Amino acid sequence: MAAQEQAILSQLDASAQRGVRPERAQAALAGVPSLPESLLELEAQLTRATEDAEAKLQAAARHLVSAGGKRIRPMVTLLACGACGGEMRGAVPYAVAAELTHSATLLHDDVIDDGPVRRGQPASRVIWGNAVSVLSGDWLLTRALEIVSAEPARSAALPPLLATMRRLVEGEVLQLSLRGGFSATEQAYMDVVMGKTASLFGWAAAAGAWAAGEVGEIPAALVRFGEGIGVAFQLVDDALDYAADPGLLGKRLGTDLIEGKATLPLIRACEAEPSLRARLGGVVDGTADVEAVAREVIEVVKRVGGVDAARALAREHTRSALEALEQVPDGVHRRALHAAALQLTERAF
Repeated sequence: MAAQEQAILSQLDASAQRGVRPERAQAALAGVPSLPESLLELEAQLTRATEDAEAKLQAAARHLVSAGGKRIRPMVTLLACGACGGEMRGAVPYAVAAELTHSATLLHDDVIDDGPVRRGQPASRVIWGNAVSVLSGDWLLTRALEIVSAEPARSAALPPLLATMRRLVEGEVLQLSLRGGFSATEQAYMDVVMGKTASLFGWAAAAGAWAAGEVGEIPAALVRFGEGIGVAFQLVDDALDYAADPGLLGKRLGTDLIEGKATLPLIRACEAEPSLRARLGGVVDGTADVEAVAREVIEVVKRVGGVDAARALAREHTRSALEALEQVPDGVHRRALHAAALQLTERAF
């Protein structure tokens, strides 16, 4: 158990150090009582959540879930519960549901994208095939619903979770419809981000309040907080695809454009130089030199300020999120949420 606890603490430190001011994030997390213990319980319940799954479904799901990940959404749930005066351990089932839902979307995304790697290891679809991977994702969604339906705050938390799952699917379908055309508008891009990323962040934050027995204005404020940091997180993530150190990013630059995904930096580049769309079309259909086009687009993105635009917009959404957070009672938990929001926006390039 000591080794597991050390692993959790190391994960928290590594996450904090990605920010511009890591000492603030580290201090905020260190000041939260019982956070390491709650995260250990989270990991235990994540494992137990798949105990009764069919063997192949269990293997594919656990292959992803046990690979780790940042656990950002469940941590937001736990901290929000503590900020509302609740015991964080009481929010662990809701945090598990948030992580299982997120994991399900990753299993589905890897099939849609033909993704070979996830979290530094072969994707589940590579080992067990697309069909098992999709069905594992479906199973995790139903398991998340079952977990929440058995909790005391189910009447408050379950309908929004169902609505969130619908938004996740709609966001994925919209992104799929835009893929490869490189004519998406910024509004269409934001609609994708709100559906695919922000919606689950919003539910995860509010779930902590519901677990603490809160209803009304505070959970609503936490939805706005969660959605705000979700948008900021995605904007920065998309900007990193064009400006990060590939060694830190964990993938080569320009992966999004090679996959035909329209993100804000790429949209800005195509608006500035419309001729890029034809070149990008060649990447998608396999008739162009991928590396050459990727280098060209990355240069244009940087020249027209696409990365800076994404970061600036991320900061705007973070500011709105922090304004909403002011409605939550002050204390070590709220300060940790505040630090986490800044860290997500200011991840190092």
